[in-house]
Amino acid sequence: MTVHFGWFLGAGFGVQGWGDPTYGVGYDWKQPGVYQDAARAFEGAALDLLIIEDGVAVPDTYRGTSEVNLAAARFVPKHDPFPLVPYLLGATERIGIVPTISASFWEPYTAARLLATLQHFAHGRLGFNVVTSGSDLAAQNYGLDKQTEHDLRYDRADEWVDVVRKLWRSWEPGAVLEDAAKGVYADFTKVHTIDHEGRFFRVRGPLNALPPDEEPVMIQAGASGRGQAFAGKHSDVVLALASTPERMKAHRDQVRQAAADAGRDPDAITVLFVVNPIPTANAEETAAVRAARAELTQAAIDEQLQSISYLTNVDFAAFDLDEPLPSFETNSNRGTLENFVRSAPAGSTLREVLAVRAKADGLAIVGTPTEITDRLGELAEGSGADGFLFTGQVHPAHVHRTLDPLVPALRDAGLLQRELPAATLRGNLAAH
Repeated sequence: MTVHFGWFLGAGFGVQGWGDPTYGVGYDWKQPGVYQDAARAFEGAALDLLIIEDGVAVPDTYRGTSEVNLAAARFVPKHDPFPLVPYLLGATERIGIVPTISASFWEPYTAARLLATLQHFAHGRLGFNVVTSGSDLAAQNYGLDKQTEHDLRYDRADEWVDVVRKLWRSWEPGAVLEDAAKGVYADFTKVHTIDHEGRFFRVRGPLNALPPDEEPVMIQAGASGRGQAFAGKHSDVVLALASTPERMKAHRDQVRQAAADAGRDPDAITVLFVVNPIPTANAEETAAVRAARAELTQAAIDEQLQSISYLTNVDFAAFDLDEPLPSFETNSNRGTLENFVRSAPAGSTLREVLAVRAKADGLAIVGTPTEITDRLGELAEGSGADGFLFTGQVHPAHVHRTLDPLVPALRDAGLLQRELPAATLRGNLAAH
């Protein structure tokens, strides 16, 4: 059973390899070369797509300071991924390139024009990962006191996607004539205003850039009920987090049902689950890696808490480590909070939640290449997952530590294709 594979660059266009002994050796993370090398490696491994995460704030939720995040280069510094996209397209031929874009902060006309332009460069290989930006810190960089209410952000994003697609379709097929004899480049009767008057946007149109021949692939990662409804209505690919086949299957079933409820064919959506494979040479190394990852040091506690604090807009330093984690809600990433809380049994202390996550690390699969391949096969078979997104930095050592031992095992097992069959991202996603 062949499934789809991709790479989710969770560090975004940011520091690559901080903490690795070979950090900075032979590359500069601020320059495109390291990302081009990684994209070529991913394409050589026949991964379908590279997704580049993004954010627009310096986190200081945890303990009310940015100290931990800046010391660990966690979430920051981070450069805009869009200027990087043409470099990645120029270095590759078939892999899909997917930058992240915020429907909360980008105007739809600007987004439609930029994405159309890049899709022409990409010849059909562009995707765009739509987020609704739950961070209050980010909202304050755009003139707001705090981020808009959770479900309202998705209401706005629904309309945002609708406007972007209307703009792409404001030029009818055949509008461009390029008739030099008659002196007519485009037929004005086939280029239309969209005259959109909505709850959140007023956009006249038409788009003044040439629309793409094939619309970019839309990716989305909403895990809440409202987020899944949004994904089911609009997305081509869903980026998902789950740690067991049962949770994977439940999530995939919910997204597919949301697609059906929106009048779409559920098979039109590709659901990819994020995993962190850590190949080892033998059982002894596997045991040592697992033991090291399970050690709940203060640094490990800080790393987990600063991350969940930023992602949920809740300062987890306010909770006693040895008291049961209280019940609370967030206006930010609700699915992320739910996954965090559900890591341990109800009533667990915060320290117990952290210990379970450190020991189990649901995204991590530690083992020999054969063991990792077997586990991925089990997860795909047990959940119906359409495939997986490897996660991690594109530090050269990390990329090759992951791919070099794992790709042959995945191919021998029939899970990973040997080459990308199509020249466009949609074509590759539709291939199996």
